[in-house]
Amino acid sequence: MESAHISGTRILYVEDDRSTREGYVAYLESRGYAVTATGSGHDALALVRQNAPSVIVLDLGLKDMDGWEVARQLKADPATAGVPIIAFTGASLPHERISAMRAGCDRVVTKPCPPAALVAEIGRCVAQSRTRDARNDDDSVPRAPIGP
Repeated sequence: MESAHISGTRILYVEDDRSTREGYVAYLESRGYAVTATGSGHDALALVRQNAPSVIVLDLGLKDMDGWEVARQLKADPATAGVPIIAFTGASLPHERISAMRAGCDRVVTKPCPPAALVAEIGRCVAQSRTRDARNDDDSVPRAPIGP
């Protein structure tokens, strides 16, 4: 089932802790994902436009620009608003999760978590995004009138 979601999936992984970033990126790549990684919110904004990721895994506690601001900017831009964002954060309190969703994150995963759990969330996000895109494509197809 996992392989159905991997095909063509590009991940932008944004995490300022180098060892965390390297560990998760290595795991994601070993599972067949194409991963671009950065430790900077500013770089993430540029990389989204360059690489057109299928999904963004975003640490909220970045040092240069927090993840909430990165999410807000991405969702405010029509060119990037449709890219799903998974907040990957140590913040586990309900109000922090709600704040991440309000900023534009589609899902919130509390770290640390097993890499397989992150892969499962990525798969769900990509599947939901592809379903939404397919529905939008169907809406643009002209339909013949029904009835006499």
